[in-house]
Amino acid sequence: MPWEVAPVLELRLAFVHQVVSLNVPLARACRQFNISRKTGYKWLARYRSLPPLPLTDRSRRPQRSPRKTAGALEQKIVSVRKRYRWGPRKIRALLIRQGLAMPSVRTVANILVRNGCIIPPTSEPQSQPLQFFERAQPNQLWQCDHKGPLEVARQKIHPFTVLDDHSRFLFTIRACTELTMRTAFNVLWDVFGEFGLPESLLADNAFGTNFSVPKTLSWFDAQLIRLGINPVHGRPYHPQTQGKIERLHGTLQRELWPLVRRDSIANFQRDVNHWRAHVYNTLRPHEALGDVPPVTRFRLSSRQRPPRMPPVDYPPDAVLRKVSRAGDISFNSFRILAGAGLVGEFVRVQDRGHEIALFYSWKQFRVLAASQLQRHNLC
Repeated sequence: MPWEVAPVLELRLAFVHQVVSLNVPLARACRQFNISRKTGYKWLARYRSLPPLPLTDRSRRPQRSPRKTAGALEQKIVSVRKRYRWGPRKIRALLIRQGLAMPSVRTVANILVRNGCIIPPTSEPQSQPLQFFERAQPNQLWQCDHKGPLEVARQKIHPFTVLDDHSRFLFTIRACTELTMRTAFNVLWDVFGEFGLPESLLADNAFGTNFSVPKTLSWFDAQLIRLGINPVHGRPYHPQTQGKIERLHGTLQRELWPLVRRDSIANFQRDVNHWRAHVYNTLRPHEALGDVPPVTRFRLSSRQRPPRMPPVDYPPDAVLRKVSRAGDISFNSFRILAGAGLVGEFVRVQDRGHEIALFYSWKQFRVLAASQLQRHNLC
């Protein structure tokens, strides 16, 4: 049979009844109810107050908070959150830039939680420390990738994003209806014309041949090489290599997609362009940049895009071979795979005695040791 425990309120009323109605001495009543005299006097004082105060537990919250955040500032914090969907750190950095005296990041977070804007995070310890990398200057490395799919005007689109690794400057978010290398490169061609050329471009393996054996050059890589851009790809099944653009896509999911119009691709693109130019690049604080927007660290590239795709140049004495429709070349009775992305193009062959190297323009993309070569068989 379970124990029957009397509620605290009933015990306190019984104590007061013993002292006030039955005239039991306070010391004896305190011993009977196993409480201190200080607590007994407190209950009696609350009972005898006019009007009588309830004998239930009272909040321990202080009656005055001299350092409490002003109501106007609290509303300003909430309004920034509702407009941009940012976290406490970014909200605090923006309002400081506007000249407001701000409390700590933790206080801003508490304000957002108190107003129902965010849910307190449940953090889990990292199993392994994260590794970060960042290029030293703008335009040393750009990152690009598709995001999506999204439904706009009853059709699926895959926004193509291009980001600077050093400054996090966002060059474009272009609504694409096709996931092809040619579509992506056409977007890049326009971006190159507006901002100049980077030294290297990092893309995932959908734009390369890392899943092929042997690794050669894709059509996408070949176009970059002709422009003097080094194509870079992460290893297969490792999206962490493109962590910055993956983080950007998470930002789009949280902050942009709920706000943009989707009745037409034209309206979608207008809203995206406005957010990119007037919020993300110029206003939104970036934690990895010291809570300043990307535009403060970005500058245009000194390498201008040519008006048209330049031809592939080789030294006058170079040994050239044309890539067949099968994606291979013939050299000294050897059939060497150059890749389907170079079909119809000329590649340079360099015989080093112990190995053979293949070049497309300035880029060496294959090296075969003498032991790998087999006559008449594809290698």
